[in-house]
Order: sequence, then C-alpha cells, then structure tokens
Amino acid sequence: MKREAIRRLSLKGKLTVLSAGAIFITYFVFTFLQYHMVKQWLLKEEEKTMEQTVAEIETYYEEKRNLSWEGIRRSRAFLERLNERYQLIRVTDEKGNVIVSVSNGAAVSLSPSEMPDKRKMDEHFINNERFLLLRQPIHISNLHGTIEIARRLARFQQVTNTLFLIMTAIGFLAMAASAVAGRFVAQSFVRPLQTLAKTMADIKNNGLKRRIDVPPARDEIAELMVMFNGMMDEIERSFAMQRQFVEDASHELRTPLAILQGHLSLLQRWGKHNPEILEESLEAAMKEAERLKRLVLELLDLSRAEAITVPDEVAPMDAAAAVGQVVKNFRVLHPDFQFLIDQPDKPIARAAMAKHHFEQLLFILLDNAVKYSQRVKQIAISLREEGPFVTVAVRDHGIGIPKDELKNVFLRFYRVDKARSREQGGAGLGLSIAKEIIDKYGGQITVESEIDQGTTVELAIPKAE
Repeated sequence: MKREAIRRLSLKGKLTVLSAGAIFITYFVFTFLQYHMVKQWLLKEEEKTMEQTVAEIETYYEEKRNLSWEGIRRSRAFLERLNERYQLIRVTDEKGNVIVSVSNGAAVSLSPSEMPDKRKMDEHFINNERFLLLRQPIHISNLHGTIEIARRLARFQQVTNTLFLIMTAIGFLAMAASAVAGRFVAQSFVRPLQTLAKTMADIKNNGLKRRIDVPPARDEIAELMVMFNGMMDEIERSFAMQRQFVEDASHELRTPLAILQGHLSLLQRWGKHNPEILEESLEAAMKEAERLKRLVLELLDLSRAEAITVPDEVAPMDAAAAVGQVVKNFRVLHPDFQFLIDQPDKPIARAAMAKHHFEQLLFILLDNAVKYSQRVKQIAISLREEGPFVTVAVRDHGIGIPKDELKNVFLRFYRVDKARSREQGGAGLGLSIAKEIIDKYGGQITVESEIDQGTTVELAIPKAE
C-alpha cells in the first residue's frame, strides 16, 4: 500500500521523500556512531579513573614498612580522602574477609569472593543500577589480599542520557531540516523540467517559435535544454522546408496541368474537328505529360535520397572506372558534346561510397552541365586525391550562376534561369538530391561559378580505409 502511495507521488514529491530520507539516514547513522563512540570513551575514562585509584592505593601501602592487616585497617582516612562520589573501596584478605571498606554514595553490598589471580574489570547491574567492579590482587610483605572498587555509573548515565536527549532533539530538527532541504533539492531539480514541459505545451498550442531560456549553469538538465532547443530548430527548419517543398511542388505541377487542361478544353470545344488544332494540342499535351513524368520521377528520386541509409560496411569503389563508364554513356546520349577526363597518372584511392550512388551523383552533375552549356559544348571531368577525400569536379562553360545566388543552388526547385530550365525539362531538384546523397556518406559538395563563364561542381568523397 505504501509502495502504491509512493508511486502515485509526483516527481517532485518522490525527489523530496528520497532526498530527505537520504539526508536523515546519513545524519542518523553518523549520530548513532558518534553517540556510541562518545559512550565508549566515557566508559573508558571511568575505567582509567578506577585503575588510577588502585595504583595510588598500592603505592601508599608499598611505602609502609612492616605493614599488617591492622595498618591496612587504620588506612581508612586515606581511602576516604581518595574515594570519589558514587564509589566504594574495600580491601579483603585472601579468604575474602573485609579488612577495611569506605563508601561515598555507592550503596552496594558485595559478596565475599576469593582473591583473583590478576586484575579483573567487570560490569554488573545491582539493584537496577549499573556498576563497574575492579578487583586487583595485592602482595605486600606477608600480606595477600584484594583491593576492590565498585563504581556506580551515575554520572556516566547522566551524561549519556543528556547526550541522547540532545541528539534526539537535534535528530528531530535534522528531520525537519532534511525535509526542507529535500524539498529545495527537488524544486531546483524539477523547476527546469517544469519549464521544459511548459515550453512543450506552448509549442503545442502556439507553434514552433517558442524556445527554452537555458540557465547559466551547464549541468545535465541545461544540456538537455540546449539539445531540446537545437531539436526544435531542426524541426522548425524541416517544417519550413516541407512547406516550401509542397508549395514549390504544387507550383511546378500546376503549370503543366493547366496547360493540359487548356488544350483538352480546346479540343473538346472545336479542336477535334480541326486537324491543325488537334495536332498542335496533342503535341503540347504530350510535351507537358513528359514534363510531368520527369518531375514526378525527380520527386521520387529526392524521396529515395532522403531515405538512404548507409550500411556499416561500404564496399570500396573505383571512382576512375565509374567516371569512365558514366562518361561513355553520356557520349552516346550527347554526341555533339565533348567530354574531357583529367586524372593523375598514378592510380587513385578507392572511395567509400556505393557505386550506384556515385554514378547517380555523376549523372546529376553531367546532366546539369549539358542542360546549361548549349553555347560551348565542352565539359571537363577531373579526379584528384586531396587529404582524406577523393574529389571529382565537373566543369561546364554554360550560363553560370550569380554570386549572390550560389547559396540557393541546393534548395529544392531552385533554378538560375527558370524559363530556360523549364524549356529544358529541369525541375531544380538535381543538386538537392546530390546533397542528400553526399551528406549521408560524410562527404562534401561545393559549387563555384561565374556568369557566362561556366560552373564547377566538386564532390569530395571519403577514401575507403
């Protein structure tokens, strides 16, 4: 039942109970050990006092010459001066007969006992009172007997009882203080989590703009807040890109669909009986259908690129051989273009990328180069090793890209010359797809360009180990 009640507590309540319990248990263990250590120390001091008293009595008797039992009997005055409160001192002969006995507030009756072989210290409860009994054998001249000291532990008990009461009172204060401290600890721990929860609720109700104010302390919770803010930045960017993507895709699809609808309406009204209009409309419809097909295929390629997962082990790929094969295919597709391959005489290291992904990247770059190089039909491909990368650069002599627009070339549906790109069938997704692929492999893609001079796109692919 208690466990069920604890489970139902809030995190703040659980932390308060746990931290307060931990503080109190630590204090209790420390106080318990301290109490028993002090108690043992006091008991040892009582024993030392009794042993010192015995030693003084022995010294006193040893200084007497021709000591007799009568002389020991006459030492009562000395024993009374030496005796302390709550203590009894007596001397017995070897048969246990009492020779002299003095008491100072220690009403105790000791039964006769034989002389011990050596010093003995015992603890007894007599009449519900605690006593220490020390028995020390003495051998002086021809006398053999025992010195006995019985000490009532009244002061010891008073001190330990007072100490127990003080520690108990402090214990209750410590319990209250530990509860307050536990609540403070729980509050300081839970407050950032409450802020995090409140921010999440605000984001749910008011959008993705809200962020957490990270405290200056750089603890684990602060790191969690920083990670949360970073995650929300990424989510917001993703939503913005998704929204932009939908808007751009809708815009790109709307144009060919509108053209198709216009020509079909024209045919429906009167074009089916006019061979010239019929031929023109069918040709336009086929062209727009082809554009739609290419656009849909590029969208599918982009979706596949986003879903790429790089395996833990990628088979090393011969970049030079792959470049040669792709360029060979492009020479067949575009016989009017000149494709130049520049690579070092020595073999180039293998690249850590799946061959079909590398070929897809190269196809995108060469296809773009062909589209935008209708004036000077020459494309150069170079391969190099640069540090930990194998680099492949594709340079064309096309229309180029303005400097202020280079930062946009990897955005979806971005095109430098939208009218010319639409005529050539480009949807502005090629470089977006290329960046998605290269990023998955830990590589880099860079673009350099000058207006009317051409563009160079460079891929940096990690070398295979």
